[in-house]
Amino acid sequence: MRLAFKLAYVGNYFSGFQYQPDEMTVEGEIFRALENIGIDVKEAYYASAGRTDTGVHAFGQVVAFNADTYIQPRQINAYLSENITFWGFARVGENFNPRSDAKSRTYMYAMPVRKHDISAMRKAAKLLLGTHDFKNFTRKFGEGKTCLRTVYNAELRLNGDFLIFEIEGNAFTWNMVRCIASAFEAVGSHHRSVEWFEEMLKPEKHKERIEPAPPHGLILKDIKYEGIKFEVDDYAWRTLQSRIYDIVSYYGSIYQIFSSFIE
Repeated sequence: MRLAFKLAYVGNYFSGFQYQPDEMTVEGEIFRALENIGIDVKEAYYASAGRTDTGVHAFGQVVAFNADTYIQPRQINAYLSENITFWGFARVGENFNPRSDAKSRTYMYAMPVRKHDISAMRKAAKLLLGTHDFKNFTRKFGEGKTCLRTVYNAELRLNGDFLIFEIEGNAFTWNMVRCIASAFEAVGSHHRSVEWFEEMLKPEKHKERIEPAPPHGLILKDIKYEGIKFEVDDYAWRTLQSRIYDIVSYYGSIYQIFSSFIE
């Protein structure tokens, strides 16, 4: 049978998601955990939904592999560090590929609220809807490859002292969300205009390099598939909730301590 899993991880502890023999990566840790429960990743046709860069987090990353019997997330978690948690699972078709079968992906980017013109940033966000060529928002994309992507939803919302950018699309190019976040920062600080942002979506007329925003603010929130419903492992879910609480408590305390000095 073929099984798919949803997992979360804290990216700043890893050199990205993709396996690298000489680096600690999320996928490298997953491979070791699977080996401990008797899964050979090559023979099991292991596949992932995509790769995240160093420092980027995930809540709804998806991997799939073949197994002789049902495997629950908690069984895999027993061999993983506290920075990676499998929490959902589903039985899928034998040809299921978590990358090519994905219908949409959703990312979130969090940035501290400064003296932003949030109205201008929201106007820029609306321009993202639909199909565009994101070449100006893509890092080192190879020749002959298309940067056309379709955005289904893009919104900015205030959450306490932070501004949250959430975007859902059919797929994303390398550094696309982080480059958009940088562009929002430029628009919100009035270093650039909404009209400039609109021109950035027309690389055939306007070409400009923009540096991506820092990776620590980005999280892969969810990946959707047609006809697949992931079952939540209650024990693994409680484990994940506890781990998230510990992270929020730790970094929240640091933020609270220092934030009063920068007001």
